Amino acid sequence: MNNDNKKYGVYFANLEAYNSGRMVGGWVYPLEYKSFKDFVKAIKTVTNYADEIAVHDYDNFPNMGEYPVHASIYKLAHSFRDSSLKDEVLIKYFNDHYSGDYEDLIDEIDSIENAYVGEYDYLKDFIEEQADEDIYNLIPENAQQFVFNNFDYEGYGRDLLYSYNVVTLDNHNVVIFNQG
Repeated sequence: MNNDNKKYGVYFANLEAYNSGRMVGGWVYPLEYKSFKDFVKAIKTVTNYADEIAVHDYDNFPNMGEYPVHASIYKLAHSFRDSSLKDEVLIKYFNDHYSGDYEDLIDEIDSIENAYVGEYDYLKDFIEEQADEDIYNLIPENAQQFVFNNFDYEGYGRDLLYSYNVVTLDNHNVVIFNQG
């Protein structure tokens, strides 16, 4: 079995058993199932076909609460897998720029991917790259060296950031997105 299929774990619990002081449940990994129907069967199996099911834990997956729509868990895990962007980038951008819950993220992944510009070690790297590109493209070649010698990168960067959204990752890299 592919280890990537175990990337996103959700612990489903039998709520009736839990309220009676027993733990009946288990980890289910949405990517292990080719269909939502099979995913639901797995949830039923680990919870002993409970009438009431709660989620008690998430592993490497956004917390969608104790009573999420199971189809949303399944769809979001598969959307993460299919995305060209890292999960952390999608989650942090969504948290910074949207007000919905994670069920809404499923519908926004394409928009987030389309707005993606790139990931940089430092914001300064992005600003300098954009400034240099503008100088090369907008300034006549015989005047470029003068502009490079006298260019206000800091001021340019302040103005430039009005057109972009910036997300800082846990490793301190920055990810740049066009504003919609």
